[in-house]
Amino acid sequence: MNADPGSTLEAVAARAASAVDMDFLLSAASTLIRIPSWKGEESAAQRAMAALMEGIGLETETWTINLPMVQDHPEASWELDRDEALGVTGTLGNAAGGPSLILNGHVDVVPPGDPELWTYPPFDPVVVDGRLYGRGSLDMKAQLAAGLTALNAIRACRIELAGSVRLQSVVGEEDGGIGTLAAILREGGADGAIVMEPTALTVAPVQAGCVNFRIRVTGQAAHGAVRDEGVSAFEKAFHVFTAIQELEARRNAPHRNDPLFAAYTTPFPISIGTIAGGDWASSVPDHVAMEGRLGVSPDESLSDARNALERTVADAARRDPFLSKHPPVVEWWGGRFLPARTRVTHPLVRALRASISDELGHDAVLKGVTFGADAGLLQHVGETPVVIFGAGDISRAHRPDEFVELDQLESMACALARTIVRFCGAA
Repeated sequence: MNADPGSTLEAVAARAASAVDMDFLLSAASTLIRIPSWKGEESAAQRAMAALMEGIGLETETWTINLPMVQDHPEASWELDRDEALGVTGTLGNAAGGPSLILNGHVDVVPPGDPELWTYPPFDPVVVDGRLYGRGSLDMKAQLAAGLTALNAIRACRIELAGSVRLQSVVGEEDGGIGTLAAILREGGADGAIVMEPTALTVAPVQAGCVNFRIRVTGQAAHGAVRDEGVSAFEKAFHVFTAIQELEARRNAPHRNDPLFAAYTTPFPISIGTIAGGDWASSVPDHVAMEGRLGVSPDESLSDARNALERTVADAARRDPFLSKHPPVVEWWGGRFLPARTRVTHPLVRALRASISDELGHDAVLKGVTFGADAGLLQHVGETPVVIFGAGDISRAHRPDEFVELDQLESMACALARTIVRFCGAA
């Protein structure tokens, strides 16, 4: 097929979008949702994804990730121990030709919690009132299926790409991105990448980062009946917490004029998720540990963000007579996500925005996202310009009755099909 950069390429892109098969998308998404893939048990879902890729004729590679080797990388992050981890990539097009594109999505999901809180069983996908329900329907097995459906549409139309697209199905995103890091180390980067997290069909060329922390605060034990003779670690912990709240306000103030984060009151929050301490109800607690999440702006490094929190805790300790002699300890642990930013004029951003506009009939919205994702690894380790784009509202993730709207999934698949043709070109 001959195509030039003008109207002919646009016609090819439109033809690809018209071939999107929603029955195929729903079948693929349901196949993946039925497979529990949490607590590090992701291999069955990865094998199913590989079979789906092979079924539409993608050049598919499945490999066993060398976990010790990947975990030795300075940007490796994980919270779950895995006995096995698989990488799966399906490729379409001419890898030695024109522009290369990555579609990236993860098969791991968060735990379903109490099944009694679900209207429908979490691993028994069902469509009700135009919504697909099930754990992973939104975050993000249906989005993976949408990417697969876009490639299936291009193949069904027998469109030959000038460049190539790699569909990466990865593990471990929810606890730090070990699967995407493994794929980057094995395959390298590309000219552009789309991480298919849910953005309600907005284009997110910028993503916040985050890192987990733990702050250990010391007190002095005493009998509760004479608590004035002790020093409560809980009270001292709240002194530190107040300083952290003030830091959060200072860190977010400069970003209120960034149009990509204008919709957020606090785009880079510092959230305390757990607090525990003490040994006995009638004793003054002599130890407390607070664990939380530090939001990182796309224009700072993780180390700079860590240093800001450590300085704040140290300054708070110096202002307290007891803590100045018994300073709190800040620890960094668990999953972390690098921030990412791609310029809004990048060809991939332009191609995706144009494709979304074609599907929705209005200009595509540009908006940053505050959640962590694998975009930072693709940008900083893979040296790949990256955007985040997908169907569904992220606020519905990680809770009972997770769902994604079918009309958004269809628009997503159609927009991806158009974008692949626009960005990679047609031979």
